[in-house]
Amino acid sequence: MNDQPYTILVIDDEAVARITLAALLEKSHYRVEMAEDGVQGIEMAKQINPDLILLDIMMPRMNGYDVCKSIRQDPEIGEVPIIMITALDDPDAKMNGLVVGADDFLAKPFDSLELEIRLHNLQRVGRYRHLINERQKLKEMLDEISTKNRQLKALSQQALDAQENERRFVAVELHDEIGQLITGLKLILERKDEDMPTLLAEARNVTNELMQRVREMSLDLRPAALDDFGLSAALDDLFKRFTTRTRIIIHHNVNPLDERRFNKIVETTVFRVVQEAMTNIARHADVKEATVRLIMKPDLLRVSVSDTGKGFDLQSKDGAVSTGLSGMRERVQLAGGRFVLESAPGKGMLVLAEFDLQQTE
Repeated sequence: MNDQPYTILVIDDEAVARITLAALLEKSHYRVEMAEDGVQGIEMAKQINPDLILLDIMMPRMNGYDVCKSIRQDPEIGEVPIIMITALDDPDAKMNGLVVGADDFLAKPFDSLELEIRLHNLQRVGRYRHLINERQKLKEMLDEISTKNRQLKALSQQALDAQENERRFVAVELHDEIGQLITGLKLILERKDEDMPTLLAEARNVTNELMQRVREMSLDLRPAALDDFGLSAALDDLFKRFTTRTRIIIHHNVNPLDERRFNKIVETTVFRVVQEAMTNIARHADVKEATVRLIMKPDLLRVSVSDTGKGFDLQSKDGAVSTGLSGMRERVQLAGGRFVLESAPGKGMLVLAEFDLQQTE
């Protein structure tokens, strides 16, 4: 139950009227606050947020109609029930009161039974308004939850698509690289028209290459340095292996001895973004060098990968998809970051991922 007293604000310039209402209301255990004119009444209403306002119509400085209108226009107190007090037996007075937002009327001199009935009725009105407001808030919350659920489903699907793309890449690598080497090794071992030392030498060379390719794939899938030594060491190793394979020089500012660690998801995402961007540079950019910049601050982690190669049209339907960059944005967004991709035909490419570290802890 609510132990707070039902608070009534009386706004009336006549002292006798205020005293009379206070006596009538306090008998019914209401909490009564008094204001001597409309200006003071509005200020008090903002301060105490009453459950109900008894408002005199005929007041100097600011009459009851203007006070009622002002209260109804205030979002903080606009829903407070208002009973207007009048000594006028005039239908127009009530009509004007209804126009500015009054809920009910009470005539002078006051009748205690009539006052109690009207207060009781407006308490029910207040509860009804509160119920409507709560239902509206609940509806808004349910709508927001529904929207979040749709977004979560979309992000989950994007994550599954990214996962499938990575599996497809591994499958292609296994088939084209590892499968070809294994087939070659099998053919060497099946040859019978050459002396054994020559066959063993060829088999040894293919086996060494096969082992190297398996090691490279293992490092590409999940480099141990990323778990053991952190992002900087893993990126430095990635740059060296990439240059060895492709002959593309990577200009960078990464210090392999920097042991700062970040959220695991963020570290993995940054590594994958750099890895994927460099892979696309090797496949499509037709350049001999590229640039990677890493900025690490207490509250910010930003990485950018750029080249001056062929580029592509971002507006093209197949642009980002054909270069394998379509999954980057989803990966970064799933990790709570911001992703930027810039490119144009003949203008190269810029990939940027940024993370607010205070929000990803």
